Amino acid sequence: MPPCNEDAIEFAPTGGELKNLSTTKGRVAIIGGSMAGLFAAVTLRSLGWQADIYERAGEALANRGAGIATHDELYAAVRGAGIDLRDEMGVRSKGRIMFDRDGHTLGSYELPQIMTSWGLIYRFLRAQVDDARYHNGHTLCGIEPHAEGVTAVFENGARIEADWLLGADGTRSSVRSIVAPAALAEYCGYFGWRGLIDEALVAPDILAQFDQRMSFCMAPGGHWLGYLVAGPNDALTPGQRWYNWGWYRTATEAVLRDHLTDAGGHYHENGIPHDRIRGELIEAMRGEARAWLAPQVQAVIAATARPFLQGMYDFCTPRFLFDRVALLGDAAATARPHCGMGVSKAAVDAASFAHALDAGGAALEAWQDARVAYAREIVEWSRDLGSYIGPPSEDPVRRAKAQHHMRPAVLLGATAASDYREFMYR
Repeated sequence: MPPCNEDAIEFAPTGGELKNLSTTKGRVAIIGGSMAGLFAAVTLRSLGWQADIYERAGEALANRGAGIATHDELYAAVRGAGIDLRDEMGVRSKGRIMFDRDGHTLGSYELPQIMTSWGLIYRFLRAQVDDARYHNGHTLCGIEPHAEGVTAVFENGARIEADWLLGADGTRSSVRSIVAPAALAEYCGYFGWRGLIDEALVAPDILAQFDQRMSFCMAPGGHWLGYLVAGPNDALTPGQRWYNWGWYRTATEAVLRDHLTDAGGHYHENGIPHDRIRGELIEAMRGEARAWLAPQVQAVIAATARPFLQGMYDFCTPRFLFDRVALLGDAAATARPHCGMGVSKAAVDAASFAHALDAGGAALEAWQDARVAYAREIVEWSRDLGSYIGPPSEDPVRRAKAQHHMRPAVLLGATAASDYREFMYR
């Protein structure tokens, strides 16, 4: 097996020379087989390009992730790739509701929205990509630019020639570490406990209060929220769905590291498997829930046998284009989950890049300008929404934002809002 190229290669920003690139359709190597990668492959294929996905995981990703809110941008990207949408892409929600510590309604907000699961969207997109074009078990370790295009080098010895290489491999992107090593994801000062359980495990009287609602509950150090999503086999029939929930908890990096360390002392930097989380940590979390959260919420947490953990990180790369390499989705910029735009942003990044590449020249420069500006706005907005979680800021502007965004009325309306600008500029 030939060794990977570990020598540093400087990737210059793509600039005016793009005007001289041939618009002849060719081959694109996509690193990462999740949302951004799938959207890119499907859209490029619809435009006549050859697109292959190279995913580091050795198995399907379909069971990863949990619930997500959908937005019009997501559906537009799907339709723009020539894909017929399912009649139902998730569970309909008519709004939001917040419970106080005693379980009484503290506030509500009407906002029709479709709440879906990561797995449903993944499987829907994955079905659009031929198995022959989706290659598992490929871990990128080098990129070699040359006059004719770019070569992707993998740990398994594979060397793939392409006209373009797309980094769609998430927040901890291997592509970004090569082309933009200074762009690092930063820990936000808090993590999330999460759960995804059969709705049958939730008592009917409690489920009735949560049905067709995104539910919230405040607690010191961060809020809890939950909603129904598609169940096994993407079932949307009542009684066959899953309940998805998350609880943000302020924590130092040392505390997060402890939570990502299993009973054997192994630290899982990129995320600990749910079955390796130490039992005493789960019990401590349940104890905090009994102290601070509504009885309805306590019941959902108690019914979750195996909650999992997610550290919160964010960043925005200054540019997305590097010679014949482009960054998409979370590889280019990761926002905190409060804005609920992760999948929609990945979809638009990928679909709009495919069309810009197809147009060639100045279209790619315009694409970069527009997507970088959008990413910066989304990342900053997500920071505003999460400003009261994590260690208190010494900046008076940040402290004022924290006081504003922790108000129940703002939290209910602004979280994963369909039109975030409606709240952003208030």
